[in-house]
Amino acid sequence: MMYFRREHLIAENYMRRRTFRIDLNAMTLLSYFSNWRTASEASESLSGYTRESVFHTIQSLRDSGLLITKDSTENKLENKFGKEWQWPTASRYYHFSTKIDDPHNSTEEINRYYDKYLKGRRQPPIYKSYPRQLKIDLLKEPDIEAPFFATLRRRHSTRELSGKPISFNEMSRLAYYTWGRISSYKTREFGELLHKTSPSAGARHPIETYAIVNNVEGIEPGIYHYSVRDHSLELLKAGDFRERCVVLTAGHSWTRNASALFVMTAVVARTAWKYRVPRVYRAFLLDAGHLSQSFLLIATALGLGSFCIGIFRDNLIEKELNIDGISETVLFAVGVGHALKSHHEPDQSVYHDYSHPLPSEA
Repeated sequence: MMYFRREHLIAENYMRRRTFRIDLNAMTLLSYFSNWRTASEASESLSGYTRESVFHTIQSLRDSGLLITKDSTENKLENKFGKEWQWPTASRYYHFSTKIDDPHNSTEEINRYYDKYLKGRRQPPIYKSYPRQLKIDLLKEPDIEAPFFATLRRRHSTRELSGKPISFNEMSRLAYYTWGRISSYKTREFGELLHKTSPSAGARHPIETYAIVNNVEGIEPGIYHYSVRDHSLELLKAGDFRERCVVLTAGHSWTRNASALFVMTAVVARTAWKYRVPRVYRAFLLDAGHLSQSFLLIATALGLGSFCIGIFRDNLIEKELNIDGISETVLFAVGVGHALKSHHEPDQSVYHDYSHPLPSEA
């Protein structure tokens, strides 16, 4: 990606998230290397430059990641990227340039940011209104209310968790009613499609889920993949990952007390196979949002505390899960546990119909 910033030409390798100010000589070389060429070929063709200057500039551009070597790891990665991400530059640039590598800001940095950008500045209004237009007051609460509406009112984000275990049954319900297969149906054009509790663009359901289990009754601590096919947890790594949760979530210390932290990723091909326009990248984010709200409401109905978090160290999580960040990439995370101060009782309606195990194929 290239653009001007304060009268300077900027070249940005958004996959590596590195930015450089380049001059006309570098721009000439970059243009020349739109096809595979050797350094010697470049030196012979660019007769207006000395051999030493051409080789030096090529080396600098290679070191910076603006030029890559044929058949290198970077070349193979970019070839894979081109095949998997079948959307124009807008979605590609946004996705990779907004990944987080560094830990979360310290308290001092947050205070400095507040003092510099927020303190003393008028906030935008939290309501929009048309005071001169006709107004019809709506009802807020019916006389008799379904339990679901009470669950909606009780939902709130919980960061103060006790670290105590949640039950195997609670873990099962959370996974099934958030990410599980409720049913499936056959279509002529697209084969079998899944029905889940949350919508997905084109019923593609690109989201995969990985559970970092810290304290769940009947499940050993470790990192698991949730299998939608048979409603099961597949062990990837055994061990205590509570402190690792803090590192992966960019220093958010309260995540170590989550009984389970769920990381949602997107399998790019599922959606890219059908949709090729850049706007569809939003479908990944919307899908993660739909699923997160379902998760938070289910946790609330179970009487548990829950949270969602979008600040995490993308590359570290992808390395931990052994995914490449291109064909499958991390999007969002949610967590659950017992709140230090309980505000609600569980909704018994999520329990009383389930005296038997869930269907093995669900």
